[in-house]
Amino acid sequence: MATTTTATSGFSDLVQELVKERAEEELRARLVHAMPGNFLPGRLIKGTNFIRFARYADLSVSTTALTEATAPTDQELTIASEAFSATQYGGTIAVSDLANLDSPHELISIAAEKAARQAADTIDVLVRDVLQAGASVKYSNGAARSAVSAALTGALVKQMFWNLQKRNVPTFADGTYRAIITPNQAYDLEADTATGGWMDVHKYVDNSPLLTNEIGRYAGVRFMVSSNAKVFATAGASSVDVHSAFFFGPQAYTIGDSQSLSAYFVPPGGDHSDPLAQKAIVGWKVRFGAMLLDEAGPRYVRLETAATTV
Repeated sequence: MATTTTATSGFSDLVQELVKERAEEELRARLVHAMPGNFLPGRLIKGTNFIRFARYADLSVSTTALTEATAPTDQELTIASEAFSATQYGGTIAVSDLANLDSPHELISIAAEKAARQAADTIDVLVRDVLQAGASVKYSNGAARSAVSAALTGALVKQMFWNLQKRNVPTFADGTYRAIITPNQAYDLEADTATGGWMDVHKYVDNSPLLTNEIGRYAGVRFMVSSNAKVFATAGASSVDVHSAFFFGPQAYTIGDSQSLSAYFVPPGGDHSDPLAQKAIVGWKVRFGAMLLDEAGPRYVRLETAATTV
């Protein structure tokens, strides 16, 4: 197991030279895939490792006229369900007593913040990968990912809006759909100068509460951008990167846990493997899962495009 010690690369520089008390801030992706409000929370069935959703299908239209004095044929409900299981994830950071003593920074606090970020980032990426495995997919041009060469445009956004409308996917309470896109796709969409096109959040006049990491809206869709959004490297035509935009309505996917996200701190000497109290351990653990709710029909569409910037 790896432990941060006074021999760790870069540590000696901290104690031999004047160092700022505040460390540099990391450049981080916006975490939107597991953002509350974007998904339907799932609750684990006690005593199992499954979260199950039931579906009672609507009856087909009845266009046959009744016969006088004759009861219609009874019908039965069609019952279906879909389920997913939870998987455990976690991580630890170890800091030696001497490293914590000699460092000009509070390493335990830093480790705690890094562990929290790792947990959030891990959940975001795992949920993203579930969303990207869905079969409801369109391409900016061509009939396959390997043929994609066209960037995201306002016209394509309108197509995705009406694609969802055609499937009777409801909008969110504000009358819009939502989309998660890459920064490259955001650039292309903001560059679309068509009439009635892109609107930045600071131009909103309806006082709508902003979504976390929302950058603007277009054609009935509110956009959230994240560098964690899926990119299929060199998968398009002429080996261009293919960027995935996830358009969705409410209850398009679910996230549930059987073990809530928890943080842990084991002080020096906290177990028998550390009899001389030489290291502290900070960590996190969660058991969760995610699933696209497709049984009643997909409430999402994934649009794969190229991008004009790299």
